[in-house]
Amino acid sequence: MKPPSFKGGIEPIKAEAWVLGIEKLFKVFPCTESQKVQLPAFTLEDETQRWWILTRTIHPGLTWDRFLKLFYDKYFSQSMRDKKVIEFETLRQGNKTVAEYEDQFAELARFAPHMVDTDYKKARKFEGGLRTAILDRVNMLKLPTYVNVLERVVIAEGNIAA
Repeated sequence: MKPPSFKGGIEPIKAEAWVLGIEKLFKVFPCTESQKVQLPAFTLEDETQRWWILTRTIHPGLTWDRFLKLFYDKYFSQSMRDKKVIEFETLRQGNKTVAEYEDQFAELARFAPHMVDTDYKKARKFEGGLRTAILDRVNMLKLPTYVNVLERVVIAEGNIAA
């Protein structure tokens, strides 16, 4: 298993993908707080490696949470994160399939965890973005969980297409 690497640049989604890949490794290989910073630092390349050399000098003994704050400040600006929150707030299914809408919903929900911090809120937010033909078939059920809503929405989409 090869850990993801990160070279830097101005593509914040790549920075986020790198963080998710590293955190996935933490689930498989439990690490101490010190190792949680050392492992990802080892995978930084080019410009990010130079950033890390300076950062560890200025901030010795970093925890993973503090590392993430500094990393995001550099490679995934607050204005970009705010833009992703707005994208999530205004997300609609439109002409997308339910699967495409759900993929985009899951990707953007990471940036607005306060909007989906309970299963009920997540279910309602997902329903709220559905196109009318599908929404009309599921919202009167007042399904309590996201999984229940998603299951019924997929069925409704299939029934409409048939």
